[in-house]
Amino acid sequence: MSVANASGVIPSRLKAVPPFPPVAARLLTLFAEPADGLQIKSIAALIESDPTFSARILQQANSAESTVLTQVKNIRHALVVLGLERARQTTVTVAMSAYSKAALRTAELRQCWRHTIATAVLADGISRKTGVFMELAYAAGLMHDIGRLGLLVAYPREYEATIRDAASRCLDLIDFERETFGLDHEEAGRWLAEKWRLPDEMQVIAGRHHDPCEGAEISLLRIVHTACNLADSLGYFVTKPLVDRTLEQVLAELPEQARRAIAAEACDLVARVEAKIAEFDSTDSREVQAAPEIAAPVETVDASFLIDLPAGVATADAERKPTLWSRLLNAVRSLFLPRAPATTAPQAAAGAKEREDVPITD
Repeated sequence: MSVANASGVIPSRLKAVPPFPPVAARLLTLFAEPADGLQIKSIAALIESDPTFSARILQQANSAESTVLTQVKNIRHALVVLGLERARQTTVTVAMSAYSKAALRTAELRQCWRHTIATAVLADGISRKTGVFMELAYAAGLMHDIGRLGLLVAYPREYEATIRDAASRCLDLIDFERETFGLDHEEAGRWLAEKWRLPDEMQVIAGRHHDPCEGAEISLLRIVHTACNLADSLGYFVTKPLVDRTLEQVLAELPEQARRAIAAEACDLVARVEAKIAEFDSTDSREVQAAPEIAAPVETVDASFLIDLPAGVATADAERKPTLWSRLLNAVRSLFLPRAPATTAPQAAAGAKEREDVPITD
């Protein structure tokens, strides 16, 4: 069923957003097949047809992380070295990097890309603790906000203003998107995913990742939905949620064993998120240049988002980290430590004075 906004009209500038790389779309369809039905020969032939993907797969296979002793020179060998799961992640990363530069213009827009990366890493972590969709979760998390990235490419200045205004006025971003563009990023994502003929599960996730999940089944949509909310609760939000949710509340949709495992490893998950963000930061300029070029739509779209990331953004990110860590540690403590009894005002003041005298160590 075709998706459009309430008026049935897709904004013309969104229609003009360049397509998802066709090779990537076909690769995702192949990767979505059951493992026993995957044909290495077909996957290798597709990758070889695109210089960008070929170069990135070979680079990954020959990276310092690889244990191979001889240089990998062909794609089939690279797929054996990397494994299909990592090859799938690399495919989505290269494809998405073509759009990511629109999300690096300012601190407001950069928050979108940080949220996307955090959701991907957290979705991967959740899938491993629940034991399902381990081969798809990272890619699904990385692509869940494809509609937001589409809006960023089509309306870079307007979307930046939308984020800033929604935050300053404490408004729900999805409602503000509909008011500004005539549709929200979920509707935009579902439409783009259909237009680009992405796999069905990616279309559903792009269009429904904010929907509450019914029943108890651990679906791929539930994993991404939980990861998206978890990213928000850990501070990797696009705009601050109107209602703060604790780690315990966010993880309530998962089985108890998975909840406890994820909560116990929350610090490690945040470290992995930060490492992946740093990895994108260090390689983004090279990958964007190598990736299929995403030009701004012709129709009067401001292409100023192609400028380099301002130096001040890195400082802004660094300033966020203590807040992220403190939120995380408080959330973990709330799960595993007994609640302190209520204190009177004099007791609270005395406690605060004591804490001032105690040095804080990591």
